[in-house]
Amino acid sequence: MSPADVRTAAEVEALAARVLGRRDRPLVLVSTDAEGLFHFDLSRLRTELDGIADVVTIETGSASRDLEHLLPPKTHVFGGAGRSYPPDFGDAPEWARSPLRFPGHADADDLIDDAMGQTGRRTVESAPTASIRRASGIVQGFVADGTVAIVRLDDGTTVTATGALLPPEIPLIAALVEGGPVSGILDELELHPEPLAPDLLALVDGAHTLALVVKVTDLRATVQLHPRVSVVLRRRDVDIDEGPVSDVLHVGDVIRVRVRRDGDAEIGLSCVDVDPDAALTPPLALVAGGAPWLSEGRSSAASARDAAAPAGSDAPVPASETSGPSGSSGSSGSSVSPGSSGEDLATRHDLNALSSEVAAARRDILALTNLVARGGRSAPEASELEQLRAENDQLRASLADERAERAKVEARLADASQDRREAGRALRDARRAAERAHVDPTADGIRIEIERTWGNRTAPGERERWPLREFSFGPAFIDSLDALDENQLSKAVRACVDAITGRDREIPARELHRLRSGEGGDDPYVVRSDGARCWRSSIEQNAPGARRLHYWELAGGVIELSRVVHHDDTRP
Repeated sequence: MSPADVRTAAEVEALAARVLGRRDRPLVLVSTDAEGLFHFDLSRLRTELDGIADVVTIETGSASRDLEHLLPPKTHVFGGAGRSYPPDFGDAPEWARSPLRFPGHADADDLIDDAMGQTGRRTVESAPTASIRRASGIVQGFVADGTVAIVRLDDGTTVTATGALLPPEIPLIAALVEGGPVSGILDELELHPEPLAPDLLALVDGAHTLALVVKVTDLRATVQLHPRVSVVLRRRDVDIDEGPVSDVLHVGDVIRVRVRRDGDAEIGLSCVDVDPDAALTPPLALVAGGAPWLSEGRSSAASARDAAAPAGSDAPVPASETSGPSGSSGSSGSSVSPGSSGEDLATRHDLNALSSEVAAARRDILALTNLVARGGRSAPEASELEQLRAENDQLRASLADERAERAKVEARLADASQDRREAGRALRDARRAAERAHVDPTADGIRIEIERTWGNRTAPGERERWPLREFSFGPAFIDSLDALDENQLSKAVRACVDAITGRDREIPARELHRLRSGEGGDDPYVVRSDGARCWRSSIEQNAPGARRLHYWELAGGVIELSRVVHHDDTRP
């Protein structure tokens, strides 16, 4: 595989100058596909056009995007396609004068014919009309199991749309939204939407947007902002303190997330502190001129079907199958909503059956419409046309009924999913309450509680990064816990675990800072005679007298837990 001629920014600038400058002969430009392969016979092009036209190749990626910015709209080359620019292209750089040829729909002969036709002294007025043009319209629906879409163009023409230009991980039914806009390359009566690279620049730090859940385990969930952009949500990123992540997230859910950005680091997401009333940054569109691929009104079942999820994605684990912290199954798990799992599966089965019926009705309508159109050319009897129209009307009415029934089934499915989540939360809360009820309020009991919480909150793969370092209790620490109720004690223990592991430095809600000897910003930090430094971490937020944790960091990284205090108490 030989590399492309044009790959660097400087080479792109020189190429753009050649395309728009005056030349003695046509310039044939052929691009690689995303894997760097050529789909046109370059050897044949160069042999047959030797002395007639120049043949140049360009790499799809940053080079093709740079060329797009330097040339007039719709005149660049990308994704394995090719085109021939006439010698006087710069005088009137219109895309119709240089037809874009796509592999699979054209071959080397088409590019040779284009170049041959441009060798004469053609004027702009005598330029041939392109057989391929750009068009836009509205998606009317899908047929052939979602691999073909029916589109009504802006001029009223009805055409089909296919995913010929889309990569395998972006199926057509995910890229287009019924009732939404679409644009692309129109070849006779077939529209080819063009894929868009995921542009994450609009997702600034703190922005709210939507993500699709594609994989869930007990410890984490994988969500997608785009079929090519996956982000892992760990338990701390989900609105859950303990228990499996599958209690609250399920494959196919379209969820609100808050964007986290830290300099040039990879984009992060969180479900914690998501504002349900915040304005949403629109989710990404998958194709040029298309609608956002996710919306809060789009059903989770449809999203799960449409998503290009990784092969082997795990199904969510029912709450009844999760184990307690000690490893026992816990009889309380099977007593919560015992029929919810079966009812959920039955509802999904009904929804799949209705989807098949709707698809069949759509195919019948399309077939009848085509039959009527063909019949108009052969001048059938008026009674036959009238009968076909009546059958068409009946099918449309049946389709409307099926859609209404499907909406009801989806509503039942949503209710069942909500019931399952609430049951999971109730089970989790009951388990945590039972565990706290057995906490021994002594130093040994609190030490055991800290070790247990660390084990539950830290996945096996994270324990090397967040080890439970050596720690001890200060003389006033155990007594400072006496005034805490069960919920406050649980929060305090989690804050202690974050302090001992050093994780509180990466959790903004901990508001970690060194304790000063006074309230002034220039007051010296509190340092003990043995060199230990005092730190202050938040246990609660937005609560009267919110608790804080004071602890000492000794030489060698040993942590001494000092006291749990009220917000106004600044003594070490």
